Amino acid sequence: MDTMTIRIDSPETVAAAFTRIRRERPDQPILTYVADDGVAETTWTAGQLGHQADRVAAELRARGLEPGDRALLVHLPSPDFAITLLGCLAAGVVPVPAAPPNPFTMRHDLEAFTAIAGSSGARAVLTHGAYDRIRTTVGAGQLWPALPWHRTDRDRPEADRETTWHQPSTLDKPALLTYTSGSTGSPRGVLVSHRNLHCELAQNLADTDLRGPATRAVSWLPHFHDQGLISMTLGALVGSGHVYMMSPLTFLHRPTVWLDVVSRVGATHTAAPNFAYDLIVRKTTEQQRASWDLSALRVAMCAAEPIRASTVDAFVKAFAVSGLAPHAFYPAYGLAENSGSITMGGGSVLRVDRDALDGNWVVPVAEGSVTRSARYVGCGPVTKPDTTLLIVDPETRLPCAPNRVGEIWVDGPSKALGYYELPDETAETFRATLADDSEGEFLRTGDLGFLHDGELFVTGRLKDLIIVHGLNHYPQDIEDSVRGCHAAVRAGGVAAFAVTTGEDEPTGERLVLFVELRQRRPSEAVIDEVVRAVRRAVYGDHRLACHTVVLGLNGLVRKTTSGKVRRQACREAFESGLVHGEPTTVIVSTLH
Repeated sequence: MDTMTIRIDSPETVAAAFTRIRRERPDQPILTYVADDGVAETTWTAGQLGHQADRVAAELRARGLEPGDRALLVHLPSPDFAITLLGCLAAGVVPVPAAPPNPFTMRHDLEAFTAIAGSSGARAVLTHGAYDRIRTTVGAGQLWPALPWHRTDRDRPEADRETTWHQPSTLDKPALLTYTSGSTGSPRGVLVSHRNLHCELAQNLADTDLRGPATRAVSWLPHFHDQGLISMTLGALVGSGHVYMMSPLTFLHRPTVWLDVVSRVGATHTAAPNFAYDLIVRKTTEQQRASWDLSALRVAMCAAEPIRASTVDAFVKAFAVSGLAPHAFYPAYGLAENSGSITMGGGSVLRVDRDALDGNWVVPVAEGSVTRSARYVGCGPVTKPDTTLLIVDPETRLPCAPNRVGEIWVDGPSKALGYYELPDETAETFRATLADDSEGEFLRTGDLGFLHDGELFVTGRLKDLIIVHGLNHYPQDIEDSVRGCHAAVRAGGVAAFAVTTGEDEPTGERLVLFVELRQRRPSEAVIDEVVRAVRRAVYGDHRLACHTVVLGLNGLVRKTTSGKVRRQACREAFESGLVHGEPTTVIVSTLH
């Protein structure tokens, strides 16, 4: 058995696994933070990280924080976050990673931050100098939560010694309190136990082989969301591999830096949502791709949002010249409520009859068929031990027959403890039971999908489903049709949702589309072209009429801090008339 990674056969805490790695291989590089230029680096070994975590743990104890207390972690992307996270685990303090309020949207972000501070019951806020300066300058005069703020990056010689790391009385004690992205509602705190973390990390490291000194991973994922937090940051601490991290803003400002680093360090692993793989294809030239060497890349994980077959095709084809192996593209599926992942290692693409799918039937069709069809990407099978995945009719609460679409339910050791201080929501979401009195309490994911040859295919969110004339339509499929309908449309700026018609209109749901344009001040001719192109594309692919098309600038489509489309927030903005008060380039075009 490899003692240099978290044990698979016997559950243990992250702190215990890291302590072993630190003592057996203190000089092993664990984390490297890459600067915005993609070149400058700061590397931390296991011994250095452990030493700094000792100091943070001692500081937290000196401040009166006790095991089980919660502390908000508010950091810009930096090694300080990983050190503070590890220091919390060493002290037994439950870390609550939070998105730092953006200085450019401080008033808006502070509302969400204050809500998290209140609902988490945090006793303190832990930060570093880089963000504390923003808080005390740009954020001066704002109404911050009434909590003590502590900088964990100060040099304190009195804490400069190895300390005893906390071990919980049981692995079922809370280890983390993470917050959902809020893509379908307000963010909720998810309590993740030490046992949950062990199962998630041990199996995922085994599935992806993200472990051992020869492993090199590159990530720009937000450190406060589950994939960047658990898969990358904690995965680095217990996998004994070497993870290169950079700011999400670095990627968004210069997407090519991502693959510059992957190529330069010979990365074996990376991960990103679907939109990033689309973006890197659009923002690179054939010459740039030919200059990169991606031949070492074994796993390019894609998760956190719906995965489009067109993305798989485009990415694999575009980077073949870079030496990318086709099987390196690695779809997965999961959510915060299951500690991160549910299925891993997909990749097959299934073409199904679109008309049958609208009625919740799965009918595969052959390539080249004239049947109106849609393609879905498989997200792999369940790989975790003692885990059950069912496709359930959300109305009858009975398992679906084969080849039917239903809600994805799951039960297993990765299922989190529940929503913090929300007993009713916890019972409804984490303790769902089947109507046939079968044993087991399941996590209702709120996602729809089907199983085919043992692999999970995700079709959409139950709350986002658009139902017109009794037929189901998936918003991401409609958005996919619109992205390429006109050159003026921003590919990442489309949202589809339904609104209920008014009393003076025929009853039912009507389709509304938010579409962001590349041009700041498009001509009337371009506006007319785009509206016509949108309607043609949607009707041609889905036999749906667009009741309203709203055109606007970048920012019209509401998104989470991790880039997911918030369709319910878009609907609320539309129904409240909020979009009518936004920049004058917003045009509302309504069918009568």
